Amino acid sequence: MTNYGVATEAKIAEVVNALESYGKKSIVALEGVPGTGKSFIASIAAQRFAGEPLFVREIQFHQSFSYEEFIEGMRIDQEGVQVFPGIFLEWNARALDDPDHQYVLLIEELTRANLPAVVGELVTYLEYRNRPFLTVYGRRPVSIAENLAVLATYNPTDRSAINLDAALLRRLRIIRCPPSTEQLGEMLGANGVDAKVTERLKALFGACEAAFPDYSTLMPFGHGIFADVKDEKDLYPLWRERIEHFLRRPLMEPHPFARTIEDNFPWKDAGYKVT
Repeated sequence: MTNYGVATEAKIAEVVNALESYGKKSIVALEGVPGTGKSFIASIAAQRFAGEPLFVREIQFHQSFSYEEFIEGMRIDQEGVQVFPGIFLEWNARALDDPDHQYVLLIEELTRANLPAVVGELVTYLEYRNRPFLTVYGRRPVSIAENLAVLATYNPTDRSAINLDAALLRRLRIIRCPPSTEQLGEMLGANGVDAKVTERLKALFGACEAAFPDYSTLMPFGHGIFADVKDEKDLYPLWRERIEHFLRRPLMEPHPFARTIEDNFPWKDAGYKVT
């Protein structure tokens, strides 16, 4: 088993422990701004919890995702109107047929969809698995498998995340994934990045944390934005092609952290080299 470093392994273990403790009643949800490694952590944790990658199914919600895609829908074919299971009922059936293994459904971008409409009756029956429910179209009783856990990721600044209703929020076990200088150091160390460069990038996050009390939820990016940095020269195009677009966009106010990040990221200036 690959070891990803002390801080990263601690976060993976936190997610696995939450799945073991609450996976039979709640959705375990990783909350964090873009680039905090939520997807990476969730994927590794899901595979470790299930014990086998084939027992993990990953999907991504989006604004047009529907109840019919997720739970159950209808379609017309040569034989007339047919009822078909959605992703959740398909994976749930696999788990019901194979009770000796642990299954995980990993939902990326949980709050991008209209959750009450997409999740439907699962809001109740994920918690009360001994109570079968009737599907909307097929009108057949379905029980949610005891060996099926739902793991999710989401950005707390998404509008739909801010507007989560109490019934859904109560079914979530939320694990915060803030920007982490410890995980940043492990990631850049594995990439062979010079220690002085790493310390300067850590100082960038430290300056934002010191200046803004809402740092963990409003930082425009996390440590994962530097995942592809192998050398100091990679930081120049990263600024031009990604970072500055998080901070200043046409016809919009600059991000509140823009000046602090600009003041602490010297690689926006051509020819700079840390010494």
